[in-house]
Amino acid sequence: MGNTSRMSPPRAQLELQAQATVLLFDEGRTVALPVGAQGLAETVLRHDPPTSLELERAIDDIEDALSAARVARVDGGELVTADPLLLSLPGLDRPGAGLARDDVEALFGRLASRAHGMPVVGTDLPHGRDVAAALLILRECMHHLGFERVAPAPS
Repeated sequence: MGNTSRMSPPRAQLELQAQATVLLFDEGRTVALPVGAQGLAETVLRHDPPTSLELERAIDDIEDALSAARVARVDGGELVTADPLLLSLPGLDRPGAGLARDDVEALFGRLASRAHGMPVVGTDLPHGRDVAAALLILRECMHHLGFERVAPAPS
């Protein structure tokens, strides 16, 4: 009989830095993207909430960085993070928390609604350009790399 043990799904730690985003994969690979939450907030997301055009430009910048890094899709698995901006998001803000990719998309939908002038309850999504930048980076990494879930890093 063949090997019946299943490989564990891929996992990576997501670290947001001022001018970079770092993905540390469990197998030892590290990928640094030249786009960070603070940099996006300062140079692209100039309004709080960001405008629709600012959101589009930020997404383009993140997608360009992911494309240039040539990171292979993982199609499953989990991102973990200890980043305070990401841990302030609803669903990541308590022990044992986690968000599926669809939940992250729903948070992005709330941010996009704000960008179009629709009111969103503050407890549904924290305010701030830096939080918006962090959410966009998380969303694009999950979407383009195929991660299914994000959770707080174990302490």
